[in-house]
Amino acid sequence: MIRAVLFDWYDTLAHVNGAAIVAGRRAIAERAGVDPERMAELWRETAEQRMLGALGGLEEQFVTLLGRLGREPSPALVRELVEIDLRSWQEAVTLYPDARAALEALAAAGHTLGVLSNCSAEAGAVIERAGLDHVFTALALSFRLGVAKPQPAIYHAALEMLGVAPRETAFVADGAFGELDAARALGITAVLIEQEHQSRAYGASSAWDYRVERLAEVPPLLARLRDGSR
Repeated sequence: MIRAVLFDWYDTLAHVNGAAIVAGRRAIAERAGVDPERMAELWRETAEQRMLGALGGLEEQFVTLLGRLGREPSPALVRELVEIDLRSWQEAVTLYPDARAALEALAAAGHTLGVLSNCSAEAGAVIERAGLDHVFTALALSFRLGVAKPQPAIYHAALEMLGVAPRETAFVADGAFGELDAARALGITAVLIEQEHQSRAYGASSAWDYRVERLAEVPPLLARLRDGSR
């Protein structure tokens, strides 16, 4: 019986306006007085480090990145850059229209819910500030845990937070990073979601147990599994 449901966040519960993120990063570079192209290159080069939290918090991250570009920012400037970054991410991310209703329906049905996401500190801040504390019991975020999908350790961390076994858990995701293959290998029920606005920029999974096209389809799917029908 499925007791808990884990959701990927980006391209699953929410989608990102990539152009808005790029514009925010350009504004950061210009305000810091560094070349935007060199700054953009650094963002790309440090993507994995930032996703694993290896560069510390946001303020530490900016000090490190600007230091590599020969700039020593004042604390006041660092705080300003952090605010620009957080604001651009907040404005760029949109929940899918049926996300809240689907999550609340699952919670009302007695499922324990959590997020399992590969994300940097700025992307993670959006998740933590999404106003969904009333439905989520656990946020397993790579930048906080220092491990990312598809590594088994991040799944085990999420399961421990939820207090469930793999066989009692479903994972709903777009399949990036081979995340659904990894979930199935651990005995978690894997649900692929394919919907509008997904970036498809982070790879795919090769196998899953069920497929849906809208988040609204997830509660009735899990109800059928609970009742023993497929």
